[in-house]
Amino acid sequence: MLSIATKSHEPVLVTGNSYYVPGMSNTGLFKGYVIDPGSSGYDSVGRSDIHSVLITHGHNDHFRHAHEFRERGARVIASKDDALLVRNPEVNVRGLFSWARPPLEMITPYFQGDACEVDVYIEDWMDSSIRAVYLPGHTLGEYGFITEDGVFYSADSLYSKDLWGKYKLPYSIDPDLCRESLRKIKGLDFDHVVPGHGEPLKRDEALKAADFHIGELDRVDNIILDLLDEPVSTESLVTRFSNKMDLYRSLNNYWLTVVMLKGHLSSLNRKGKVAYKLENYCMYWYKV
Repeated sequence: MLSIATKSHEPVLVTGNSYYVPGMSNTGLFKGYVIDPGSSGYDSVGRSDIHSVLITHGHNDHFRHAHEFRERGARVIASKDDALLVRNPEVNVRGLFSWARPPLEMITPYFQGDACEVDVYIEDWMDSSIRAVYLPGHTLGEYGFITEDGVFYSADSLYSKDLWGKYKLPYSIDPDLCRESLRKIKGLDFDHVVPGHGEPLKRDEALKAADFHIGELDRVDNIILDLLDEPVSTESLVTRFSNKMDLYRSLNNYWLTVVMLKGHLSSLNRKGKVAYKLENYCMYWYKV
């Protein structure tokens, strides 16, 4: 898993009035907006003119410091679907554990953090100099933002090839929504991309990254299907899949993998490629 430790960085100019602050999660800066202050707090941004906080989605590594800006008068803007996650991060935590309260060591640091009130919904907000683009899949209510400078802050809707190689299985809850969002990204008008994690990309690099991302989602589906030649329990499938992918072994990463794997299983079931059966209170999955 990514560390949540923060390190102070100077804002880097992308072009025009569009900047970003590099970090474990990148923070965007455009005019009086700060975008996803997850790794960068008020002091590290070094701007006193921030009037609004734009939150792409409700994971704490993207809004951890939002409350610092709100306490100084900025309004916080998030989507209707993800606002609850910002207001109450424990919803994410309990969702991973079937709504029970998990032991602390099983909780990913991405989902722990500081709650923050949401003042305005993205769906009710408008600014001619920066627009929101709905990109669900990583969460149900994720948005990206494109500035008038042609800079696209894509959050976790798009992963570069390098990031896939490093973390093997970036988190998503619905691979089909992810695919739709990635195809949507390919049709957007932008010149530069500042992703949620990793280095900025130029347009041609971002389009290749979108194709690669779609290909990796397809590869995960194919790996699952290869593992289901005979009925396999959910728990055994998690083990076999994780070993096949050589995933990082930790308690919190296990729960993230469970969620992602169930998302792919559900998708494959809707497509008629996978079925399931319950035997002696154990769920089994098998290829159709």
